[in-house]
Amino acid sequence: MFAPGDEVMVGSTTDVESIGGAAKTTKGARRRAEIMAAATNLFRERGFRATSLDDIGRVAGVSGPAIYRYFKSKHELLSVLTEEAAITWRVTVDDILDRNTPALVTLESLIDAAVVLQLKSGNLRIVYQQEFRLLDEDDRRRVARIDRVTMAEWVHLLCEVRPGLTDEEARAAVIMVDGLLRSVSAPHTSMDRERLAAVMKEMAMGALMALGAPRPVVVASV
Repeated sequence: MFAPGDEVMVGSTTDVESIGGAAKTTKGARRRAEIMAAATNLFRERGFRATSLDDIGRVAGVSGPAIYRYFKSKHELLSVLTEEAAITWRVTVDDILDRNTPALVTLESLIDAAVVLQLKSGNLRIVYQQEFRLLDEDDRRRVARIDRVTMAEWVHLLCEVRPGLTDEEARAAVIMVDGLLRSVSAPHTSMDRERLAAVMKEMAMGALMALGAPRPVVVASV
C-alpha cells in the first residue's frame, strides 16, 4: 500500500552510490533524479509503452542515448522507479512503527504520512500501480515481497484499532483507503495544500474508524 508527481522522492546521492559510473558524482546524482522525475511524469501522462527514452531525455534536458549512462534500458528505469517507491513507503512505515505509540496514534501517523506522500509524489504512486505488471518477473517478485510486509503491518495495526475486524476485512479496507488517497493525485480544487491534506486525512480516518461501528437508525418520517 501507498507505494513514492510533481516531485519524486528518489534519486538522492545516497541512493545512487551503488549504481556506479556517472551517477556517483553529485552532478550525476542530480541528473539521474531529473531523468527519473521526467520518466515518472511521462509514464503517468502517456503510459510506459507510449513513452520513449528520447521523450524522457527531452524533458530531462539530456539526449536519449545519454540516459544509458544511468539506466541500461527503459525497463530498468521503470523497475528502479517502482522499487524505490515501495522502499520509500516501507521505510516510512517502519519509522512510524518504531515510535511504539498507541495503536490509534500510530494509525493516525501512518495516514498523515500517506497523505504527505500522495500530495508530494502522486504521479510516481500512479505509475507504480499502473505499470507494475510490465516489470520483469524477478522485479515483480522483489517489489511484491516489500508490499506484502508493508500490507501485513497495516492489517495488524488496523485489527488492533478495530479488534472486531477479520484480517480479510482489514486488508480490503486498507486497499480501498489506498484507492481513495490515490484519487487525489491531480486534484482539481481551489483548496490550499494544508486544507486538502486535512480533508484527505479526515476522509481516510473516518472510513477506517467506521468499520464495524453500528449504523445509526434512520426513522422514516410519517
